[in-house]
Amino acid sequence: MKLTILAAAFTIAITGFAQQGRNFSMWFHNNMQHNPAAVATNNNDMQLFTNFRYQYFTVTDKPFQTISGSIEGKLFRGKTRNGYLGVGGAFMNDMSGDSRYSNTQVSIPIAYHLAFNERNFFSIGVSPGLYQRTLSPGNLTWESQWNGYEFVEGAPGEGIANANVSNFDLGAGLFYQYRKDNTKRIYLGFSTQHILEPNLDFNITDNLYRRFTGQIGANYRLGNSRFGISPQVLAMFQGPNRNIMVGSNFDFYLQDPSLRTIFFRPQIFSFGIYHRYMDAVVVNFQYTFNGLTIALSYDSNINTMLPASKTVGAAELVLKYDMILNKKGKFIY
Repeated sequence: MKLTILAAAFTIAITGFAQQGRNFSMWFHNNMQHNPAAVATNNNDMQLFTNFRYQYFTVTDKPFQTISGSIEGKLFRGKTRNGYLGVGGAFMNDMSGDSRYSNTQVSIPIAYHLAFNERNFFSIGVSPGLYQRTLSPGNLTWESQWNGYEFVEGAPGEGIANANVSNFDLGAGLFYQYRKDNTKRIYLGFSTQHILEPNLDFNITDNLYRRFTGQIGANYRLGNSRFGISPQVLAMFQGPNRNIMVGSNFDFYLQDPSLRTIFFRPQIFSFGIYHRYMDAVVVNFQYTFNGLTIALSYDSNINTMLPASKTVGAAELVLKYDMILNKKGKFIY
């Protein structure tokens, strides 16, 4: 029994550090989180996004909690036929464990989208920002506080020299998108984050590994039918860790966009099933109307955490709003 508990605790610790690498199950709603070149590739002028992930809440009293938010928009669109500039701002915080171990990342992705024609875009982007780690050692207990029967609260502990560290961070990426219309597109991208391998030492030397991310996805509506598919693939590699997800959403177009304007405001219900390699099976449900998307996903574990988690992995909520700011010239006469 003790060995099982120790194994579960060790797995939680390993997964906790891996979780700091943004282990979101619905990444495709905001590719900018992994690739700065994908900033402002949304359908319209500006996009607001937030998601919240709650993980391993059946295993520990202090579940892993991850929250992110971003805003992105298109600049100088329509001023030139060659492309436009995309700019955004992103925030992510991840917290886990009794020590409230926390990673916070703030970044400003900037990308230029070069238009080969009306359907083909190639983008290059960079993402300067700040990466911070914090720890609350006051919530921890140490061997020196053990009196043989219990841990003595307030007794001197071992302590941690640097409980709050931060450093400059930098990412860069490439992104290609083919868009026939707003229901038929394909994209692929590659990015590198933590290029400078920022130093984030606590008591020992600890530099972030560079993270390499590849992504490919598509949205395809079948002719004039009400049905479409949205296959997605994500592959991330960071030091000894990897995160590979493959799957698809199945889209049902409940209401088409207006025929008298080019405002893209369809009503869509979608459900998806994905596999995170050697880790989890993920299902999601999504509803889009008037530019607002509400999505909820659930991870069911198939990894070594299974005995402790009882298949309960994570729940994730996404809210996304795609906005039209410049309505002039949007009507078709």
